[in-house]
Amino acid sequence: MELVRSCITMDITELPYGKLGVSIKAKSTWTGRFSFSEGIATPTKKDPSVVMYKVNNKLPKVVNKYVPRLVNYYLPGSGYYQVLRTDYVNYAILYSCNDYGIVHSDLIWIWGRLKEMDAEMRSDIYGILAEYRLDSERLTLSKNANCTDDDE
Repeated sequence: MELVRSCITMDITELPYGKLGVSIKAKSTWTGRFSFSEGIATPTKKDPSVVMYKVNNKLPKVVNKYVPRLVNYYLPGSGYYQVLRTDYVNYAILYSCNDYGIVHSDLIWIWGRLKEMDAEMRSDIYGILAEYRLDSERLTLSKNANCTDDDE
């Protein structure tokens, strides 16, 4: 998904009962238009570093009335995410792994507070990924170099 998006920003807000509101804004590299996505992340009771994220859908109320949990669970982006490591100042490393029978996916995100991370910080993060036996060669750098403050 991030291969066709740039200027990605995310805002996280505290909600009641320990939940987190998540708002994502991203620019399509094909059309130049922005898309917006919102959802709710709920920490699991067993391990608060693992959250269940559900995308807020914009489907008709008739559909939501009968299959809301099923629809929300399978929307792109929904699922379990784990914060593997964070320094609470500069970065957070997130990991998600899903198995849908014949299809398996595992995803890694590196969230940074700045649009660009310097090479030293990236190297440190790649070392952390190696500790978890996650291949940093799979990562792609987000296209944020030409983003302006107006894009945020």
